[in-house]
Amino acid sequence: MLNTYPNYPFEHTGPFIKKYVNVLMLFFPVTAFLLIPAIPSTTITTVFAGLMLLLIPLSSFKEEKTWFAIELLYFFSVLFVLSFCSQFINLVSHLKLTNNLILINRNDFTKTFYRTSHLTQTLSLVVGFIIYTYVKYFSKETIINYIYWGLRLLCIYGLYEFCFYILTGQSGDFVVNRTFGDGEKSGSLFQTVSLGGLSLMRFKGYTGEPSMFVFTVFPFWVLSFGLKRTFDQYFLLGCLILSFSTTAYLSIMMFLTFWLIYKRQFQIFYYLSIFIVIVCFILQLDRFQHLLDSIYNFVFAGKIQGHAASSRDRSNAFNNHISFWASLNGFNQAFGIGFGYVRSTDFFSTIIVNNGLIGFLVFTWFVLKNIWLKIPNRLLSICYKIGLFMVYLIMMATVPEFAYPSLWIYIGLGFVLQQMH
Repeated sequence: MLNTYPNYPFEHTGPFIKKYVNVLMLFFPVTAFLLIPAIPSTTITTVFAGLMLLLIPLSSFKEEKTWFAIELLYFFSVLFVLSFCSQFINLVSHLKLTNNLILINRNDFTKTFYRTSHLTQTLSLVVGFIIYTYVKYFSKETIINYIYWGLRLLCIYGLYEFCFYILTGQSGDFVVNRTFGDGEKSGSLFQTVSLGGLSLMRFKGYTGEPSMFVFTVFPFWVLSFGLKRTFDQYFLLGCLILSFSTTAYLSIMMFLTFWLIYKRQFQIFYYLSIFIVIVCFILQLDRFQHLLDSIYNFVFAGKIQGHAASSRDRSNAFNNHISFWASLNGFNQAFGIGFGYVRSTDFFSTIIVNNGLIGFLVFTWFVLKNIWLKIPNRLLSICYKIGLFMVYLIMMATVPEFAYPSLWIYIGLGFVLQQMH
């Protein structure tokens, strides 16, 4: 094959960049470890994604570089307009923040014009978007194997933590060094659940907490059905179950119900019914009844009925932030008070306060626009789009985090799948 760029000194940077992006995928779940602990958000993926920006202008890519630059220009234009409008409105309307808001930075509480968190959180958003463009423009089908190996390494570390706690009764986490706030809150949330007298650690790996583990893994677990990755289907499912997350269990049941109906495997419902009857009979025995009560109360009853502390906290935070948004003037309701100001316990009440209705609609369009991608393989297309829609719902309902690379990678991955045959 003729060399397209015979005199170009960086002609080999194209293949190198694609390999670089592949290797990044091994580390994308590592979100609770910082390369430079004194500097927030310096995760492995974030730092090396930033360094890659230096290589792209030198690369042998032509069309990809152009589209990469154009999409970044659109992104920064939208970001600038939303930022300018929100801050200008804050200034002229004399915005006052209330005590019941969960501010990312509570220092200088009275400041409402270009708070520090507005700038730092915007930087995290920029990095997330750049990772999305890397996957979209500078990767190929081989990236999928690296993504799933990244998830496997996450789960292997999580299994180590899980077993270490069973054996010692202590946390075996030696990776996490990230803190939040002014350094007083660890980036690793250590949670246990008591099942019939047996204390178990909730599965989290190095994502920081069980809910973030579910947010990271679940869409790729759904996608594994379309990719026919049998090992990953069972391995990731087992780890999701060990998270003891209500969100995970409800999402798993919803998807598996759809999957069985779509595949017309109705006979499985028959065998599943028999299995459930047997399990329920066993759990009704005096020796096992306390185990059933423990599982039900922790995973379902406490959360759904609002008796669990986390459920009450989520409900209060949601109500407080929605009430604050409703009390704002019409312009602030439309454009928000500024990206990165508040961090509620769910993304909907977070973004509606920070970016208003316009920001919410822009973000929703950006995430869900891939539902209209024409992925050639029908089964793969269905699984990808279900995973995308469900991770959007999980985010809006239970996870306020937007900067985790998993979301941006999954969105960008749709364009890779579009090229698969």
